[in-house]
Amino acid sequence: MRCIAHRGFAGLYPENTLTAVRQAADRADMIEVDVRQCRSGDPVVIHDETVDRVTDSTGTVADISLATLQSMDVLGTGEGVPSLEAVLRTVPEGVGLNLELKEPGLVERVLELLEEFDTEILLSSFDTEALATARDLDPSVDRALLVDSSSEAAIERAASLDCTAIHPHWRLVDFALLERAHRSDLAVNVWPINDPERAAEYEKMGADGVIVDEPAACR
Repeated sequence: MRCIAHRGFAGLYPENTLTAVRQAADRADMIEVDVRQCRSGDPVVIHDETVDRVTDSTGTVADISLATLQSMDVLGTGEGVPSLEAVLRTVPEGVGLNLELKEPGLVERVLELLEEFDTEILLSSFDTEALATARDLDPSVDRALLVDSSSEAAIERAASLDCTAIHPHWRLVDFALLERAHRSDLAVNVWPINDPERAAEYEKMGADGVIVDEPAACR
């Protein structure tokens, strides 16, 4: 079962920073980060629509220049909001990258950037438009549908989008969901798992991966 570091093990390290990516790479099979676009359209790695929660500044990410984002202080680290390019250059060989697309309009720029790298990539999103666009532009890049409700319908949606995986909230996961997903050739990566015993239960049930805030949740 794969260990996927949620925002770079956000329970231990400052989320979505280069420090988190470096540290998580030692213990994760794949690192999950969130991707938005800044004012110039460049993909940047930050979860929220605004910078207010994680930086010393305020404002909407889409209205701020890349240079300004990079000059901010994320969670007291002295690091700015990283570009996706910087994250791709930081991930070591052999560690995958799960990019959660927070908005559909950035898909083309993300795919253009990925052409420069050999990193294993999984694009995930709650937004079916983003996944459909990614499929149409480059079907060779793996995709996963994030699911927090109506798991049966989600399996059908993921299959119709030619996804390789679904990422359901743990409350939705049981033997029946795993069986239905696997019958549709969909891997199942469960989130958020932060209890080693719960992670072990999902491994026994046949989950393919867990998305965790701390490495202790992975066996």
